[in-house]
Amino acid sequence: MAIVGAGPTGVYTLAGMLAAAPSALSVDIFEKGACAGPGMPYSPDMNAPCMLSNIASRELPPVVTSLNDWLRSLDMSDLSGLGLAPGLISDEAFYPRVALGAYFTAQMAALIAQGRRQGHRIELHLRHAVTDVRPREAGIEVSWTFPGGTSGAVFADVVLATGHRWPDSVEEGGVMLQSPWPAEKIARLPEERIGVLGSSLSAIDVAVTVASARGRFAEAGGALRYEAQQGRGGFRLSLMSRKGLLPEADYWYELPLPELRRLAAIAGEATARSDGTLLERAYGAFLDDFHDADPDWLAALGGADLPRDEFAAAYFAPRLAADPFDWARKNLAVAERTVAEKRPTPWRSALLRAHELFEGLVPRLTDAELEAFHDTLKPVFTDSYACVPHASIRRLLALHEAGVLEVIRLGSDSRLVDGPGGPAVEYGGRRAEFEIVVDARGQRPMTLADLGFPSLAEGDLLSGPLRFDEFVLPLRSSSPGRIHCVALPALLRRHPFVQGLVNASEMGGATAGAILRAMRETGH
Repeated sequence: MAIVGAGPTGVYTLAGMLAAAPSALSVDIFEKGACAGPGMPYSPDMNAPCMLSNIASRELPPVVTSLNDWLRSLDMSDLSGLGLAPGLISDEAFYPRVALGAYFTAQMAALIAQGRRQGHRIELHLRHAVTDVRPREAGIEVSWTFPGGTSGAVFADVVLATGHRWPDSVEEGGVMLQSPWPAEKIARLPEERIGVLGSSLSAIDVAVTVASARGRFAEAGGALRYEAQQGRGGFRLSLMSRKGLLPEADYWYELPLPELRRLAAIAGEATARSDGTLLERAYGAFLDDFHDADPDWLAALGGADLPRDEFAAAYFAPRLAADPFDWARKNLAVAERTVAEKRPTPWRSALLRAHELFEGLVPRLTDAELEAFHDTLKPVFTDSYACVPHASIRRLLALHEAGVLEVIRLGSDSRLVDGPGGPAVEYGGRRAEFEIVVDARGQRPMTLADLGFPSLAEGDLLSGPLRFDEFVLPLRSSSPGRIHCVALPALLRRHPFVQGLVNASEMGGATAGAILRAMRETGH
């Protein structure tokens, strides 16, 4: 088999294969970069130590060893290089992205060593860029380039585990937008008026990286303050989004999450496809379960009869009515208190569990239901799941208090324009002008054709609609080979929540299980 992409999803796929392989495996892993394990989101080449991950250490699925056990095995100098110290290691900690990248690099090395000791053939091909994946009569042909030339081979199973793709810049509305990565380039930006599209963790990372290059964050009087370097405090950062909201601070919840009996029953139905009523039935069960979990919260929202197309508006209304920094300050205080007390908030825990259940339901929806879900419920689940480390909120507040950060609510009628002094954003009869605009709105959904494998862009490749059932492409070809697509950008439309490391672990495990079952059934 071949694994294309050696980031976290590739790591978890290999781990799943080794955990249950009935016989000796032959695995080739292709990585276009110089390092296996971290992928783009956690690569030291793309991230700065000030950029934090948004997954608590207790949530990260272990590979060979747990994240905290691995960190505790490092010496002081190694920890310091990752922006950590022994006293910062805990189950509730949010670590720098580069620390998670180093962890996955170590875990990939440990998996390969373990697999070879068990008699498996595992070859890691670094600086090998796969250029095409094509079904053939003998299997799936993979072509690649490497520093010494080009080559190819045929495999029974090919796992597409390529992840995020970030061009250096993109054009939108005639305006060139800067990529938020690599962090080193963001830190070197000379411009003083910097607009940032987005207000989630990626946008926060941009703001913190720019500010850290021009000053420092320091504790003063029990609060975090931002101090610009002499002569470098004249810059202005503007985070811009349609709602103009900041993400909320990460909250405490117990594992396992509370069960939502009615919604879980619908999610567990054996029916593979919706008959057009699944979304509405699931929403009704969702409201009934929330009435049991936190009736006061649901009543304040609008009650158990709240129509689905009004749910998101009711959910966001209190925050939209407040100043985003005032809300962030109060929300942070509550989050810090509940985390210190390890006291869950019932509606938040229930919403996180509902997110998990809807994650399994969404691929079964009809196309019309899928559109309705994206328009109504998805923004709520995305917001709940996108909470950020407390340190990130503290840094935003410090930047705002220093007078260098603002949040702009664009509304639904904004547009980018190219002005005489640089790019500008027009919104609600107003105009914000910048010297540069950074696009930090996150990974956009992509098609198979966007992945960079020409044969997958051919219209007659597939035998049916691309729904990614079990992440296996439905090939029209009579090839005995199988293509397993766990490339996150290509999954986002049908699987809108597959963006975290927990998802990477689940998809890697599911893909490994499918390959091993097929190997037992076919004998290859």
